[in-house]
Amino acid sequence: MYKSDFFKNLKVVDLVFEVVDARCPYTSRSPQVQSLIKGKESILILNKADLADPRVTKKWVEFFAARGEKAFPVSTLLRQGLGAVKKILLLKAADLNKLLKEKGRRKRDLRVAVLGIPNTGKSSFLNSLLGKRAVKSGDRPGVTRGPQWVHLQGRISVLDTPGLITPQLEDEDAVFRLVITRAIDPDQQDLIYLSEKLLQFLNEWYPSALIKLGLSKGQAPTLESVAKVRNFLSSRGEYDLQRAAVFLFAAGGKGKLGRLSLETPDDVR
Repeated sequence: MYKSDFFKNLKVVDLVFEVVDARCPYTSRSPQVQSLIKGKESILILNKADLADPRVTKKWVEFFAARGEKAFPVSTLLRQGLGAVKKILLLKAADLNKLLKEKGRRKRDLRVAVLGIPNTGKSSFLNSLLGKRAVKSGDRPGVTRGPQWVHLQGRISVLDTPGLITPQLEDEDAVFRLVITRAIDPDQQDLIYLSEKLLQFLNEWYPSALIKLGLSKGQAPTLESVAKVRNFLSSRGEYDLQRAAVFLFAAGGKGKLGRLSLETPDDVR
C-alpha cells in the first residue's frame, strides 16, 4: 500500500529534493531516484556537511554544477545552509501561483518531495525546514514508515517518504562508504575487514585521525593496535578485534575522528 501511495503522490510533485550524504554524495545517490524524477525539477541536498571535509564538499558542488545540477551543502544538526533552501522554496511557490493566476486557475500549494536512500537524513532535513519535529527521524535506516504530506508555511506541501529507495551496492568501495554512513546495516557486514580498510583510508588521506585514535605518528595502523590503545580485551585476555571494529566505525561515522570525505569527484571521473 505504501508503494502505491508513494508513486501516486510523486506524480503530482513540482520539485524534488534529493538528499544524499555529503561524505559520499555520488555513492549515496540511487539510479532509482533519477528514474523516478525524470522530467521533474530537482535539487541535490548534500546533508551532514558538518561531518564532511569542507574542501572536498566544495569540489562536489563544482562537480555537480558542471553537470547542470544544483547542489547545496546542508547540516541539519547545526542548522547550516537551510536559509538558501527555504528561499528557493518560497520563490518556487510564488512562481507557481503567479503562473496559475495568469492561466485563470486557483492557487495551490507547491508540492515538494524529499527522496534519498536510507539514513541520508531526509526526515531530519524536513524537520529543519519546518523548525520543529514534524516527522520521525533517527540514525538508522527505515525510521519513516509511510509517505506523508507535511505542510510548511507559504503554501508549500512536502512529501516525506519511507525508505523505498535502496542504495546501489556496485562494489566493495561502495559498501565500505555506505557502512560508515550507516546507509546499510553495519551488523550485516564483516566489520573487522572493513575496519582494516578504514584504517588504510585514514592513513592515506586523514592521518590526523589516527592521532585522535591514540595511535603513534608513523605507526602502521592495524585493528589490533586500536584494540591495544583502547584496552579492548576479550574474556580470554586477547585483543578484542570485533569490539575495536565497532568502536572505530562508530567514531568515524559520528565525526569523532574529524571531518572525513569518503570519496572525491576524481573517484568517479
